[in-house]
Amino acid sequence: MLHLFCNVIPKETLMHHKSRGFWQIVPVALFALTLIASPCVAADFVYASTSATQSYSTFIGPVPITGLSITLPAATANFNTAVITLNMPNLFLSQPAAKNIMGATLQIVAPALSAGPVVAIGGIGCDNANVLTSGTKPFAMVAKVPLGSVPLLVEAEWSSNPATTGTVTVTTQTFASLSAILAKE
Repeated sequence: MLHLFCNVIPKETLMHHKSRGFWQIVPVALFALTLIASPCVAADFVYASTSATQSYSTFIGPVPITGLSITLPAATANFNTAVITLNMPNLFLSQPAAKNIMGATLQIVAPALSAGPVVAIGGIGCDNANVLTSGTKPFAMVAKVPLGSVPLLVEAEWSSNPATTGTVTVTTQTFASLSAILAKE
């Protein structure tokens, strides 16, 4: 971008009045940079991921998903909220005696949050009975969490779907993540 503005000022001017030419370019370059800068204020980022294959038989729960917990910092003048993303692109369900429709519930939880621990809840399911293993069920969920005066633990949990009967196992393979972008609301 600066190169474009240098072409506007004749080379003779820059060569004979180097210091004056430089100071003429600086305000123009700074102005141009403010025009192309993103309107979004810079934010902080908190991230946790796991690549371990994990399974959970969902007849008791909810329980934390190993490796998917983060601690959000306390609120500051710059950040008072967090946008949380739970990403589990490689989930599948299985049931040894597939006589029922399978399902599992996933949730983002902040146990110490004054408004209540469950921030967001969603689920996956298999529409067909008599299937031993479902296909891959990609899952992503985004939620907003207010920051408080002290750091806040946020974690992902899984449990059974209340409509599901029997023992269903939910499994994640290769990758899952829980992340937060801190922002000012």
